[in-house]
Amino acid sequence: MINWPAVIKHSDDAELIHVRGQAQWDDDADLNSFDYNEADYLIDSSGYAFDITNKVEGIVRPRASGLVIDLKSILGLVKAHAAQSGSCCVAKLYAPTIEEAYKIVESLD
Repeated sequence: MINWPAVIKHSDDAELIHVRGQAQWDDDADLNSFDYNEADYLIDSSGYAFDITNKVEGIVRPRASGLVIDLKSILGLVKAHAAQSGSCCVAKLYAPTIEEAYKIVESLD
């Protein structure tokens, strides 16, 4: 089960895609019908990574990968995303939780 919000991390890009919840995932074909790469993954607000290459009837069905990403690593992803977005003072970005880190991503979109 995915703990929302979550982000999608593409393997070849520092950009993170913020996903607020299940309703957004279900309603947005750009999210749930995309042909993701095997190295792309969804990371939920608990740090659990989900494989997003599994499709059922053309819809992506995230599957738990068994990988857990810690807060420090997620903050690194958020900082890279912020830098790519042109934010200044990226080194100073901090969040006490993954969910708070995702609020930073959402605010940059």
